[in-house]
Amino acid sequence: MTPLSIDAVAGGEELEDVLVQGGDLSGRKLRSLMARSAVFQGVSFAETEIASARLRDVRFVNCDLSNANWWGVEATRVEFIDCRLMGMAAVECHWQDVLLERCEARYIRLSDGRTSTCEFRNSNLSEADLRSAHLEGALFDKVLLKKADLSHARLQGTDLCGAEIDGITVFAEDVRGALVNPAQAMDLARLLGVVIK
Repeated sequence: MTPLSIDAVAGGEELEDVLVQGGDLSGRKLRSLMARSAVFQGVSFAETEIASARLRDVRFVNCDLSNANWWGVEATRVEFIDCRLMGMAAVECHWQDVLLERCEARYIRLSDGRTSTCEFRNSNLSEADLRSAHLEGALFDKVLLKKADLSHARLQGTDLCGAEIDGITVFAEDVRGALVNPAQAMDLARLLGVVIK
């Protein structure tokens, strides 16, 4: 991979086979972020606004994307490892084979997004906005989803067994087909107004 300066990222050029280490783009408005076979390590994208992001085979390591607004992100085979995603908005995203591992993603907004075979591991998604998100087949393993809003989300085949779901907002039709453990089933039963004797 070719080392690349943060200025090239800010310039909006298409990035391929590059390594971007360090740098601060905090608060900047970027027309686009197009990257393929790239690694971003220790880069701050906090409070950035990106009108168009297309990512394929990209890894973000120790990056800060807190309160970033990335509209309609298309991500395929993308990893966020040890990243801060607090308050990030990726509304109407299209994610395929995306991994969040050891991320602080409290308040993340993926509403109206579409995901396919995505994994969320060892991460905090408490109070996340996942309304109307298509999460079919997603895996949540050792994930905090406390007080997350999953109303009208599609959860068919979604594995929630490894998630803490205390206080989530969800409707009966939303959880149809979701995979849950027995304790979660009892919590959901109470949430949905079912009385267990």
